[in-house]
Amino acid sequence: MKEFIKKIISAIVAEPEKAEIQEKEEEGLTVYTIFVPNEEVGKIIGKDGKVINSLRTLCRLKASKMQKRILVRVEAKQV
Repeated sequence: MKEFIKKIISAIVAEPEKAEIQEKEEEGLTVYTIFVPNEEVGKIIGKDGKVINSLRTLCRLKASKMQKRILVRVEAKQV
């Protein structure tokens, strides 16, 4: 799943090598936090949150096939 998210994020941001994805397990829920530079956060979120919502939907579909629960977050990385 982490590679799947990385591939999508690398197509969206200008400098994909600066994007980081952290995976953490919490009570049967896998949390993926996407860290991108402050100026790239808007690209990930998109207008009215459409890009991040689409990303979350794709990830939930993929996770449901594996019978897992996931959460995708976006945070600005301090440069």
